[in-house]
Amino acid sequence: MWPSEVSAGGRVKVAVAGGAGYVGGDLVRLLLGHPSVELAAVTSRSQVGEPVTGAFPHLSGLTSLRFGDQGPAELAEAVDVLFLALPHGSSMDAVASLFDAGGAPVGRARVVDMSGDFRLNDPALYKKHYKTEHACAGLLSKFTYGLTEWAGSRVAESRHVANPGCFATAIGLALSPLASAGLLPPQVTVFAATGSTGSGHTPARGTHHPERATNYKLYKVLEHQHVPEILGHLSALGATTDLSFIPASAPMTHGIFATCHMRCEDPSALEAAVWAAYGDPARTPFVRLRQGSPELNWVVGSNFADVGLIKGEGELVVACAIDNMIKGAAGQAIQNMNLMLGLDPRAGLTTPPSLP
Repeated sequence: MWPSEVSAGGRVKVAVAGGAGYVGGDLVRLLLGHPSVELAAVTSRSQVGEPVTGAFPHLSGLTSLRFGDQGPAELAEAVDVLFLALPHGSSMDAVASLFDAGGAPVGRARVVDMSGDFRLNDPALYKKHYKTEHACAGLLSKFTYGLTEWAGSRVAESRHVANPGCFATAIGLALSPLASAGLLPPQVTVFAATGSTGSGHTPARGTHHPERATNYKLYKVLEHQHVPEILGHLSALGATTDLSFIPASAPMTHGIFATCHMRCEDPSALEAAVWAAYGDPARTPFVRLRQGSPELNWVVGSNFADVGLIKGEGELVVACAIDNMIKGAAGQAIQNMNLMLGLDPRAGLTTPPSLP
């Protein structure tokens, strides 16, 4: 049992700021099915006054909400949990309004930020990877990095959580057991492919369906913005490694498949560390271990992360498959909310994917 702040029969009031995009849509969908949540508000700068079901017709009959234009500070006064599903760079301004001049929180809401604006503690790293100055660098330390399976106790005690990036989630889940056990090799090469939803709702030449449906390419090779957050997380677990990250744009809408390859003297020891971390479903209910390769079809549409192990002579491959919009974004954000409120971490997230 988890001690909960929600009284028997009570419901948590929740708002989503920036709810008209892909991440916002999945947040709304999952929150509408959460047994302890009342979705009180969804905002959008571009669709104020329009019904939420106009943007998300698949939710027809499930909500009568219309997109509002309330500011984050107003929402934080009115709800228990505020999700910021805003673009990188926009979230900083929203967060700045949630603190007073002395750095104290404004309003009663716990906050889960979905952007990259508060995942890094170093403003210089933020500027390097996001190509802009951080507008409120003094607030970076207010946020807990919320890779849920590896930050659960810290998340439970936090009022502000930075939800990890989708690539960072898959790679972090694959490598964290080795980092925690002191077994992470000094060099790891990661090749990971992602679906087009990760590029957001507005089409661009590289993400528009006709450009992507029959195409495959590498991008941001060795310089992706998720690398410093992955390294920061691994460092917090006591490990230092040289991470070579090669991301790819794949012809699919949902999913991330990360393949982590490493050379090591004793692959069986590394394999055992992964099993020790994730072998108990009661402790990590959303991470499922596989012998051999996982498959995206086994996780897309769900909050599950499937981790597969392939052992060779002096080398090991750890693969992780997730839905980039769910476990890589909206689902993990709700997992973090559940922990922050003392709810069962599985609440609202146990729907399995469909096959094929």
